[in-house]
Amino acid sequence: MKKIVSIILALALVVSMATIAGAEAKKWDVSDIIQYKALPSYSEAPELALAVAKGELPPVEQRLPKKPAVIMSKAMRDGPGIYGDVWRTVSAVPTAGWNWAAGVVGGWFGIEECMQEALVNTGMTWRLKESEPGPNLATSWEWSADGKTLTMYLIEGAKWSDGVEFTADDVLFTYYDYILDPRVPSWQSAGTWTMGGKVTELEKVDKYTIKWHFGVPYPVYILWYMDYLDFSVAPSHVLKKFHPEYNAAATYKSFIDSLPPDAIPPVVLGCWVPVRFEEDKALLMKRNPYYWKVDETGKQLPYIGEFFFKKARSGIIRDLDMIAGTCDQTHLETPGLFSFINEQVRRPGAHFRIEPGKNTLMFYAALNLSLYQGVKTERDLELRKLFRNLDFRKAISHATDREGIAAALVLGPMLKPLSSGFTSGADYYDANAVVSYPYDLQKSKALLAELGFKDTDGDGILNWTKGPLKGENLTIVAMVNEDQTANVDIVDALVPLYARVGIKLVPKVVKSTVGQALTDAGEFDMYLWRGDFMAAPYLALADLGPITSSTPDWHKAGPGDKRDLLPFEVRIAELLKNLKFEKSHEARQKAFSEIQRLWTENLYTIGHIEGIFNTGITRRFNNVPEGVPARLHQWFHANVMQEQVWTPKDQQLPEHLPGLVVTYEK
Repeated sequence: MKKIVSIILALALVVSMATIAGAEAKKWDVSDIIQYKALPSYSEAPELALAVAKGELPPVEQRLPKKPAVIMSKAMRDGPGIYGDVWRTVSAVPTAGWNWAAGVVGGWFGIEECMQEALVNTGMTWRLKESEPGPNLATSWEWSADGKTLTMYLIEGAKWSDGVEFTADDVLFTYYDYILDPRVPSWQSAGTWTMGGKVTELEKVDKYTIKWHFGVPYPVYILWYMDYLDFSVAPSHVLKKFHPEYNAAATYKSFIDSLPPDAIPPVVLGCWVPVRFEEDKALLMKRNPYYWKVDETGKQLPYIGEFFFKKARSGIIRDLDMIAGTCDQTHLETPGLFSFINEQVRRPGAHFRIEPGKNTLMFYAALNLSLYQGVKTERDLELRKLFRNLDFRKAISHATDREGIAAALVLGPMLKPLSSGFTSGADYYDANAVVSYPYDLQKSKALLAELGFKDTDGDGILNWTKGPLKGENLTIVAMVNEDQTANVDIVDALVPLYARVGIKLVPKVVKSTVGQALTDAGEFDMYLWRGDFMAAPYLALADLGPITSSTPDWHKAGPGDKRDLLPFEVRIAELLKNLKFEKSHEARQKAFSEIQRLWTENLYTIGHIEGIFNTGITRRFNNVPEGVPARLHQWFHANVMQEQVWTPKDQQLPEHLPGLVVTYEK
């Protein structure tokens, strides 16, 4: 009877998936989506027009660039919009502050995308025919004949939210005083920008022109590292005074902590500005009066006036609020809720719809392979040595019942086993390059016995039989971020599975900020992660292998950049370095296929499951492009180009702070 019920439920889910199938994503030229040009006239949101009338703001044409970024009507799904409405969502990560270029987290779940802008836009790449980064603060660029110089032309006259002009000085400050400064934990480091043994030089030609000077010809990959987060530009006029390079009284700690979460409003280039923050409760943003993009009719963007983030401990709250009609967008990344959500969306009067995605949702475990970073005890060192043994990684893989885990989380086609490496929906995926070590308890036990482990004390857990840990139980601590609810469920399922082969797995559920700190320090045995970066591997070259001292997360270099690479890692690093300069798609595919084979054959990570990454979105929003991915080259908020989203007047929600205009003390 149970089997019949399971089949019925699975068939119901298949039918449900069919009902939410969406239109294929359209492909466009860059000029169909965005152009930089002056328009005959401009208009603005009513509260901004009122502030201008009162003399509180300059006229809109003075707040905009000489040639603003124009979001073109041609590629809009529903055309130019109207002002008003509140975008409501949930953030399950604490807000640590606003110094984003120093690695300080504003809270994720869309918060960062609301505030930050970068030189290029990789969020629109999924819509482009050429599948290359689009323009943003850099309106265009050109290579020199020898390929060693890249000239970039910046938007002229764009302003920060406090009215101060954005210039090349902000770009140089971000590059030299964040990214290249080893004492600042920025999202990228000098390793990414070192080519041919030379750190890339950045030259200011004038206020709106910069030149990159590389050590090798045509490093085409580097454009992908000029995007959101990797190169989110910092306001030099705000932060220089806090930096030790310019302030002898400052320390690097005081610099990193210089913009705490209660320092409201921060200065941003993005669509919305934080204006109210209640720790662990809420974050409210208002439209940026100096935002530098308009629609083709001359309306200053964004259309939506407020962005409201409810604070929660788990992303599940966002899903549940979506169903309840109190949240407007969610990434459907919690498998345990898939069936319930798919049932709810088919109900009459559902507040939301589902935008279908691809198999890019990935859940995996990473074993710490570093012999030098984060090693504090004999136990740490012995475990790292064990993890570096392929037979042990095979034993872990054979102990993992992926089909059982997938079925326990949700019936139907939305989840399937992932042995290791890239998901089947990722760019450059090659099924023929995948090597699997499937669930097989006997193989796992045999491998562990060959490694010398025995249950010497009869408690059901294997013991070390030699070395400094002789007589101790074989225990692995598995770190999980509390906001990744599916991984909390997965680690609970792994505990009895590992126990069957004699390994004691101890879950360690932590706040995401703590998990990030421990990962950065290399202080973990194993971590479980929802890995979305592999969906677009060319965008994440530095994260895929040991080509910088801090990557990958599970094999960081120790003090003095000391690191003993495994043989297959040497080849992966070589392939990744070559990919940086490879223009041919066919050659890129060949290299990524070899990386997949090496990755899966050697279990660089231990895969658990992969899933279809869908997006839930409120029905009242217009201009959500067909087929917008929850995660590909960027997250949904960058992929959708949220400044163009609008709501019909009769469906708009009242603002929390109607009429408020963002201002700053002189």
